[in-house]
Amino acid sequence: MGLFFWKDNKKIDAFAFALAEDLFSQVQPDVAAQHFTGSGLDNKKKKRKIEERFQALMGQMREFNLTNSLGIYGKARLQKTFSDRLLELGYDDAVTHKLVETIVFRNI
Repeated sequence: MGLFFWKDNKKIDAFAFALAEDLFSQVQPDVAAQHFTGSGLDNKKKKRKIEERFQALMGQMREFNLTNSLGIYGKARLQKTFSDRLLELGYDDAVTHKLVETIVFRNI
């Protein structure tokens, strides 16, 4: 029997991994970099679509947090796993930091 905060590690990791994969399938690393630097995205429709995707991720994380009562350790694990997976998928470190700040810290 593990400590109480270890009970959901696999669930948290799987959720964070799936969120990062979903984001990657919809917003490629170069597009995310352009979005946060403000260069190369002149199309307002595309900008809006990216913002909607980020809002959807925030909603999914909020729902997961409420459903699973993550607590501080669970939130930190979710953020770390999500961030690590984004880096593995090819997102720039600065972009990953900004994504995590935008999606996770405002949300949870």
